[in-house]
Amino acid sequence: MATFNDINPQLKAYLLKHRLPDIFECIFTALAASKPADPNKFILEKLRDYQDGKHFDLAWDSFVSRKDLPPRRVFKRTFIENFFTLEDLAELRYYFYFQPSEEQKRLAAQAYNDALLKKHFRAWLGFYNRKKEKRRKALEEWRRAVQFHKHKLMVRTFQVWHAWKCERYRSQQEAAPILAAKMRRICLQNAIYTTFRAWQQVTKHASDTNKWFKKYEILNSDDEDEVKDKAVGQDFISKLPHKASNRIFSFLNVLDRLTCSLVCRSWKIMVQDRSLWTQIDLQRIKDQTTDRLVANLAHKFRSFLCNLNLRDCVRVTSSSLRYIGECRNLQELSLSGIKQINADVVNDIGLGCKNLLYLNIAKCHFDDGVLRVLARHYVNIQYLSLAGCTGFSTAGVYYFMVGQGLHKLFHLDISGCSQITHEGMRYIARGCPLLHSLALNKLTMMKDESLYFFTKYCPNLKALHLRHASSLTDTAFMYIADNLPRLKTLCVEGNHNITGASIKMVGRGCPDLVHLFIIDCIQMCDTGLKGFSSTRGLRVVNLGDCIRISDHGVRNIVDGPSGPQIRELNLTNCLRVGDTTLFRIAQRCQSLAYVSFCYSEFVTDAGVELLGNMQALRSLDLSGCAVGDAGLASLGNNPNFRNISLSECNQITDVGIQKMCSRLLLLETLDISYCVNVTDYATKFLAFSCRELVRLNIAGCTQLTDTSVSYISGGCHYLSHLNMSNIANMTDKALRFLRRGCKLLQRLNVTVCPAITYGAIQRVESGGCIVSHSIDVKEMKLGPILPLSQTHKRPMSVGYSIFPIPNHA
Repeated sequence: MATFNDINPQLKAYLLKHRLPDIFECIFTALAASKPADPNKFILEKLRDYQDGKHFDLAWDSFVSRKDLPPRRVFKRTFIENFFTLEDLAELRYYFYFQPSEEQKRLAAQAYNDALLKKHFRAWLGFYNRKKEKRRKALEEWRRAVQFHKHKLMVRTFQVWHAWKCERYRSQQEAAPILAAKMRRICLQNAIYTTFRAWQQVTKHASDTNKWFKKYEILNSDDEDEVKDKAVGQDFISKLPHKASNRIFSFLNVLDRLTCSLVCRSWKIMVQDRSLWTQIDLQRIKDQTTDRLVANLAHKFRSFLCNLNLRDCVRVTSSSLRYIGECRNLQELSLSGIKQINADVVNDIGLGCKNLLYLNIAKCHFDDGVLRVLARHYVNIQYLSLAGCTGFSTAGVYYFMVGQGLHKLFHLDISGCSQITHEGMRYIARGCPLLHSLALNKLTMMKDESLYFFTKYCPNLKALHLRHASSLTDTAFMYIADNLPRLKTLCVEGNHNITGASIKMVGRGCPDLVHLFIIDCIQMCDTGLKGFSSTRGLRVVNLGDCIRISDHGVRNIVDGPSGPQIRELNLTNCLRVGDTTLFRIAQRCQSLAYVSFCYSEFVTDAGVELLGNMQALRSLDLSGCAVGDAGLASLGNNPNFRNISLSECNQITDVGIQKMCSRLLLLETLDISYCVNVTDYATKFLAFSCRELVRLNIAGCTQLTDTSVSYISGGCHYLSHLNMSNIANMTDKALRFLRRGCKLLQRLNVTVCPAITYGAIQRVESGGCIVSHSIDVKEMKLGPILPLSQTHKRPMSVGYSIFPIPNHA
């Protein structure tokens, strides 16, 4: 049978065009359904109907009547196609009569693409899962391999350690008898040596005691026994150990020690111990120091005297100073303020005291001969102070360069010696090349070239003090930045010529700076502090009275590498500094112990609350700041505070003082002067909470009365300094409370207290307290007493507080 491929394509087209297979199917279906008696006639009738157009839309049941319509198709389509030997007839019919539209094509393409995308996604997902599983298995195998390697390494290490331990144990067992014998021998030798030394000391002490007793033996032995009998049970100091009694006598001045030596023989022996006379300080009794006392002390203790201080002893003359030359072991000597210093005295001291290292002859009037003697005989001297000496000239300074001595100087102070010329500075610089510390304070006429000589010839300078050297300009500080890379301390005060640019160069040229003091330099700005942003060793920073410095400038130091190491920070009268700086300080400066924000108007309670959480902080000065009770309450979070100054903080009330003092039990110094809202209620909590107070300033607190002093005297028994001036309500009753409760009071200020009488002041002074008062103002014709608003002026100095600001210069 012929197939579709064998039939002529033109024949296929013809059959489909005239729909002959459909007509054939309709006729056969009608014949099968109707079963006419005359099939030929039936076929002709149906063909005529089709020709007339009655059956335009042909279907398999078009020629079948309604009553003869079969339920389903009689002949299958394959039967018709096989009948005409057209196996692909359906495809040809679909090609000619059922062409798809463009929308159908688009949907078909989209369906095909979706099916292809799903197929590819499933393939990729399967690939990814297989890859992931393979990676997981590889990681698991790697983890097991690492664990196995560690275990194997630990086993091997343990085996080696075990073998070493066994070998060590074996060697120790073998060496144990030898070591034991050696240790017994060493212990025996040490015991013998210790016993011998103890016996030697006891013997020496007994021998010395016998010598002293023999030397001061009383001729009448009966009287001596009587004195001993009377003194039994009364002299407890003689029963103390030797070191304890020496410690007690060391707190006395020279005259008190000499007085104690007259009490009895045992006290005389203890007072004359050499350890008490290696250092003699006569400055404490300068008004009672005479030539006879100096000569006797220098002659009697000449063999072991090492330190002698005669500062401001104006009654001492050259006749007694010559005896100092007998002290061969003298190393430190201070003759500051003694007027009768001449070349002969200095010559005698220099010939006798070859080991002298420290010499202070500041504020003494002498000529060039003294400098000539210093350059000739003082070969080993390392510290020399000529501050305030105006009698010598440049010709005397020339001996610094040509003499044999003074070449080993480490410290030189020529502050206030304004007569030294430009050439004299060059002589000093060339004659002292080993200088480490140099003080050039109060040299208002010193030029930049003079400082250049020191930077050139003294490259080892580590400390440079330029207080009130107002003629120096930026050029001088450029010399410092270029030639002194080892500088650690720089102090500049009262210079209105330098700018931030030169200070910035100093910060970059001196990376080892530890102490930085730039005080009252009005042209100093934030730019100058940028040079210290990389400095690593800063510990003390003092920028007092530099009014152009703001938060941005301080941040350069605080945020730098030295921020966590800063111990002291002074920003007094830096008016542009505010809470932003306090925030950075609280974050970075955890080692800060002292900080001052005096008269910084932008410092408020918000910043002070951060300072209360700094546990290393010991001293805080907030005088003149806008601080209230909330800030004071936060300061109580740090129980380690020792010094707090709140002068002129007018927003402070009793509530803030109460909250602060209730937790500051170790407070030693407090300044609440001119806090006008403070009353007796605040001093009650202050006195009974801060019992360790040593210094207290309540001046100008106009609401305080005698009741406050009664609280203070009842709770603060260690108080030594009290300032209660400018309080009109204080009467003699307050001084009576102080005499009863504050036995250790040394200084009292009752200036402008009109209700206090002179008799009450005298009774306080009789107990050894120094009282400052204004009772005799009218009698001395100094004018009327000024009102409170005129007597208290805002200070511009850095050290305005009752506790001193640390000065490392």
